[in-house]
Amino acid sequence: MKKIAFLRVVVALFVLVQAAYFVISWFVPEGVVLGGVRMVMSPKWLSPADVAALSPGRLALGVLVSAPVFVLVAYAGWRLDALLRALARGVLFAAATIGHLRAFAGAALAAMVWSVLDTLLRGLAWRHVLGDESKLNIGVSSEELLAMLVCALFFVIAGLMHEGRRLAEENEGFV
Repeated sequence: MKKIAFLRVVVALFVLVQAAYFVISWFVPEGVVLGGVRMVMSPKWLSPADVAALSPGRLALGVLVSAPVFVLVAYAGWRLDALLRALARGVLFAAATIGHLRAFAGAALAAMVWSVLDTLLRGLAWRHVLGDESKLNIGVSSEELLAMLVCALFFVIAGLMHEGRRLAEENEGFV
């Protein structure tokens, strides 16, 4: 059970790092210095100079289009934490535990898909709301595709957990 407590800390740190990345990439394009190391972060397909040059309208639209990715990641982290708490209590095959796993997998998958579509949606928003002639970009990395596959695997695992729960309930009826 100590490993679960450690994993819960890792999940919380992951969500905090994602929050910091989101804020720094959009609002501090010149980067930050931590421990003598300068870290520069930027949204996908934009350089720090591009972010610094954004008009307030383009910046606001970019943040609004990208925000759902962070919201979905935070929700996935929250549901993963709930799953880990249930596992720590020994509630392995309860309907709520399975629901936490499904919600985590769904939110993580949605965040990955939105992340892939983010640059396209950002360009469309800038083009149709602000009348910019921005380039439309979309790109999918092999890492993103692998992460989507892992999310799909979590749905399979949740289905197996549900089937195990059903079989356990069925066996209780025979005793």
